[in-house]
Amino acid sequence: MGTSRIIHTGLASLALCGLLATGACATPDRGLEPSGAAITAPAPGTSFDDYVQSTRQKLRDVISRTRFAGEEKPFGEHTLNQVVDIRAPYALEPVGATCTGDDPALQGNGLGFLMVHGLTDSPYWLSDIRDNLRDRFPCAVFHGLLLPGHGTVPGDLLDVDYEDWLKTVRFGLNSFDDDIEHIIPMGFSTGAALIGRVYSEQSDKDRVAALVMLSPGLAAKSGQAWLTPYVRYVKDWVGQGENNDPGKYGSMAMNAAAEFYLLTEPYGEGSLPDFDIPVFGVVSSDDQTINPDVMLDFYCNKVTASQKQLVWYQGRITSAMNLPDCAGIDIVRSENDQLRTLNHAHTAITMSPNDPIYGLDGSAPDCGHYDDPDALSRCRSGDDVMYAERNLFDTAPDGTLRRGTFNPDFTGMMDKMKDFITTSVTAQE
Repeated sequence: MGTSRIIHTGLASLALCGLLATGACATPDRGLEPSGAAITAPAPGTSFDDYVQSTRQKLRDVISRTRFAGEEKPFGEHTLNQVVDIRAPYALEPVGATCTGDDPALQGNGLGFLMVHGLTDSPYWLSDIRDNLRDRFPCAVFHGLLLPGHGTVPGDLLDVDYEDWLKTVRFGLNSFDDDIEHIIPMGFSTGAALIGRVYSEQSDKDRVAALVMLSPGLAAKSGQAWLTPYVRYVKDWVGQGENNDPGKYGSMAMNAAAEFYLLTEPYGEGSLPDFDIPVFGVVSSDDQTINPDVMLDFYCNKVTASQKQLVWYQGRITSAMNLPDCAGIDIVRSENDQLRTLNHAHTAITMSPNDPIYGLDGSAPDCGHYDDPDALSRCRSGDDVMYAERNLFDTAPDGTLRRGTFNPDFTGMMDKMKDFITTSVTAQE
């Protein structure tokens, strides 16, 4: 390998440290080797219930063998059963005993939601949105996916292929019974890119009522992301953080970052066909994981449906106030003094402030950006620590900022989402 390539590889590794991962570069933790039993795309002909049960069993076996067998409390106070519940796919039937009435569509009768999580994440990262929507649409059906390579150990992302992610989302989209007349795929981060790719290739789009794209991972923030398909052959990890979070990996495989880049290339190139379907998007102007401007371009120039809405959380990057003149952009300020938030992080969109793990003073504060033990301790235990995106970390005193993991505007966002979904579904009636 020539000197020039060595230099570019080193620079790319440094630039990508932290890309799409919760933790910063840190001391290696357990789980960095493949488990030998990674989650894979469902086999053709598998029922969704069988997929859920077999995946749960595989998660239990792998996590028990690789983590709980050698560590007393690998995920803090969370038990093996709890970690499996957090990471597993699910199929949730209607809440109500009966779903009839004068206007059953408003209760979610015949409505199915497909929930697709992001890179290094698990289905839990859409659980607060799911539970809120179940309260609003008690007759709806919810299917949550676990993407290949996820849920077990970070080492299982060393050999994953984005085509397997697409296969899993296709499986999920086709998993609803015939009595489900309206399907709404919902994707967080990489999940948003996946539902868009799968929708664009579908020949039968009649049952898809709308797309919901949250912190949409249509392109990486880093300008060095294009190097990841090459760097992965000489470097295994973007960053090796602690892997004690019950809902996601703390380490990011370079291969996973490379597959994300390859998955999202068509969005950056603008080569996907137009989306003549209602789209509800939510993005932060300060997002340091994905490029919010690519979502803006997609929303304004690729989404041709008359019904579309983009909630734009405006933070400390003021230049983004020069937004394009296209319909349906709802600008919401990010700061919230009561909930101690300065702006919206990439990881802050989908979770409620009341979430026991990622909410205000939840059990898994994101402090992986601190190496100093005192700063790390203050970040984890301080009762006055603020929440922000990474772009504010360098100018704040050590230990005073956690990366945001909840949305202070969660209720407001869900009110808008509910109205959008109701309008989209009734328009298909």
